[in-house]
Amino acid sequence: MSAHENDSKRLGQALKRARLAAGFTGAEAARRAGMSQPKISRLENAVQTPGLDDLDTLCSVYGLPPDKRDELRTQAESLHQTVESTRSILRGGAHLKQLQIKRTEAESTVLRYFQLATIPGLLQTAEFTRRIYGLTLEGEKLVAAMRALQQRQNILYDQGKSFTFILTEQALRWRLAPNPVMAAQLHHIASLSTLSNVAIAVIPWSAEVGEAPLHGFEMFDDRLVTVGLETAAASFSEPDDIRHYSELFASLLRRAKVDHGAREHLSRIARDYDS
Repeated sequence: MSAHENDSKRLGQALKRARLAAGFTGAEAARRAGMSQPKISRLENAVQTPGLDDLDTLCSVYGLPPDKRDELRTQAESLHQTVESTRSILRGGAHLKQLQIKRTEAESTVLRYFQLATIPGLLQTAEFTRRIYGLTLEGEKLVAAMRALQQRQNILYDQGKSFTFILTEQALRWRLAPNPVMAAQLHHIASLSTLSNVAIAVIPWSAEVGEAPLHGFEMFDDRLVTVGLETAAASFSEPDDIRHYSELFASLLRRAKVDHGAREHLSRIARDYDS
């Protein structure tokens, strides 16, 4: 059992002890908290991690003192946030990280991606991927990571899922490969945008955005946000964090060119690479 699973189990057990100490059955606790009895069971059995609002409600229902509430809140916050160092990802194998992302994507229906400085993996051509991964990988590790990403990309053709990608013009002009590779990459994105379940949005340099996002991020339904940092990968599942990123994504999308407008902008940038 992982450390995360152990911590989740401890939080569930603490909630169960608090309920029993208050003298409530699961059904009575659910009624007082405005939740379903199955949800109380999922929280206590570590099947579901409580959001901070739900946790505060249960602490009030059970009459827990402030110090105990703070203790449980700290535990819940840590469970909703995980950080994995880039060094450990590379040590374990970048292809395994790709397989982990693949599983997350397979479990999701609505997928949203925002990138400031590069092309999201699902949209990359093989040659662009080779250039990117080649910055940190070589030999068999490079081949394995590229193969794993190509397997991930098949999910774009699943009509049961919807994908929205927001790219800044900076990301499209960040020259990580020779001009012919960059031009081919942009034409590839434009081609993918014709899929009925794939939306490509481009934020031009000239757009007045009204937001100052510090990093790119990915959203999987309304349950998980992942962030790629320079030396780590972080994930968040607390409802308040999800809400923040969802509102940020919606705000950025309103400033972007979409559909035909996005394809025109991609073609214009591609022509710059072709010239």
